[in-house]
Amino acid sequence: MRIRSIVVGTAALALLAGCGTSGDTAGTPTTASQPTSTSGSGGAPKIDSPLDVKAFTADPCKTVTAVQVEAFGLPGVSGRANTSPVGEACLWNGVNTEAKMSPGVAFLLEGTNLSTILPNKDSTYAVFETLPAVQGYPTYLALPTDLRSRGNCSALVGVSDERAMFVTFSSLGGPKFSDPCAAVTEFANLAITTIKAGAK
Repeated sequence: MRIRSIVVGTAALALLAGCGTSGDTAGTPTTASQPTSTSGSGGAPKIDSPLDVKAFTADPCKTVTAVQVEAFGLPGVSGRANTSPVGEACLWNGVNTEAKMSPGVAFLLEGTNLSTILPNKDSTYAVFETLPAVQGYPTYLALPTDLRSRGNCSALVGVSDERAMFVTFSSLGGPKFSDPCAAVTEFANLAITTIKAGAK
């Protein structure tokens, strides 16, 4: 299990490095606390309203719509699919635009989820902290290396007891540079909104 956790941490850096070179509504980030009950595995919060992400793991670029990407500040930027060590991913590379930023979304490989990551968090991540849940889904700041001062941040979001989503953000000095973790949470919220709409 620890090997899987290390892969997630390593892949986080890879996704951030890569960023450097119908649910169109944005949704509202929530400040709700994390679920308090546990699933009985690894101390991970139990997710009472799991999301069906099959359609999105097959095409992770569908997790955030063009309208949402534009509202985020990246008009005209399309997602680029990428198979990474962490799982199927999509990068929206806007470092050469005025926004100078690139967010990314990846779905962790089956068998790697919050239950397998949390027990090894201290040995895998330089920074691992509980964040406010995104629309009720447990969210964690997960930084294999602390690059926040350089405009980078990453977060893990549990979308079911079995699956987790990894969201990254990289900035080279644009308007979201000063608070990259707020940006990564904002992008995670967009993805959850789209997934929920697609699951109906």
